[in-house]
Amino acid sequence: MMAWRSDLQAFCMLMFFLVSAGSVASGKPAVLNVKDYGAVTDGQTDNSRAFSEAWEAACKQKGRTVINVPKGGKYYVRQASFEGPCKGSVVFMIRGDVYAPTDKASHKLPYWIKFRYVDNLVIAGDGNLYGGGRSAWPYKSQMQVVPHSLRLEFVNHARIDRIRSIDSKDKHISIYGCKDVRMNRIRTTAPHDSPNTDGLHIAMSKRIRVTDSKFDTGDDCVAVFSGSHDITITGCSCGPGHGFSIGSMGRSPNEDPITKINIQNCTISHTDNGFRIKTWAASSYPTLASGITVEGIRMDNVRNPIIIDQNYCPHGGCDDRVCWVTSSDKKPEAKGHMGDIKHGNGSDTAMQQQETMPGSSA
Repeated sequence: MMAWRSDLQAFCMLMFFLVSAGSVASGKPAVLNVKDYGAVTDGQTDNSRAFSEAWEAACKQKGRTVINVPKGGKYYVRQASFEGPCKGSVVFMIRGDVYAPTDKASHKLPYWIKFRYVDNLVIAGDGNLYGGGRSAWPYKSQMQVVPHSLRLEFVNHARIDRIRSIDSKDKHISIYGCKDVRMNRIRTTAPHDSPNTDGLHIAMSKRIRVTDSKFDTGDDCVAVFSGSHDITITGCSCGPGHGFSIGSMGRSPNEDPITKINIQNCTISHTDNGFRIKTWAASSYPTLASGITVEGIRMDNVRNPIIIDQNYCPHGGCDDRVCWVTSSDKKPEAKGHMGDIKHGNGSDTAMQQQETMPGSSA
């Protein structure tokens, strides 16, 4: 009886995601079970090859194909890269728990699970991604590269639903060079003192939508970097962590601007910062952040509710030059709107602006 209910639940969840992603038309989608490609759930055998072979088979098929990672046991995956382009659309249904490696050699890998050059992708399910961060955090100061748990590169028209990332070694989820990605009901979890564990890291991407998600981590809940345009974050919960962040900016020459960022109807609690814009102090170059809207925000026990830091220097040793958040006419300016922000039990100063240039505004 219980097995029957589990199968029914899996079928209903699969159909929900297919319909919501616009994937159901005529015909029945092919379903590929990773266990049919050799995956085992003993928590020790590396399933990287089994996952990759299932992906290769799905990517070759026309129409709709579902890769199913069923519930039960522990799927150990050392590292996996899923690359396109694919002939059809792929739904990666993660219903089981997937575990990352924890040996020291794995700490220097640039990623754990990566999707690249894929269109019309859905990553969904109620499974957990266990990043093994506790094995790496004590050594972070000695390492320059540590893996992001889930990374999307040049992925377009995608959806991520209900995925939970736990104890990432570095960033939980990173989005780079992507367009039209919708993320709904995701959750990232790590201790408040875990280093560099951003919940969501967005760069060089357009039209990213994040809704009804919870970021409970040790660094920025969501960090938006250069080249990002039309990013919307609504109905999300942030904390503990470092709040929502734009930048840091100005570290490299010719950075693309950050434009049209909307953060609405979110809750921020027990964080160092609420909303922050960061520009590098040392070796900084003119850059632009504009069209920023922050409204309908409730903050509780937030140390710095709103902070614009134009002298960002996290490791010390920076010079005393003032660095600019600038518009195209070279006048220092940060363009945006902030309204309907409720704050309780935090700093007496609702807004801090460090090294503010004449004519700057927020």
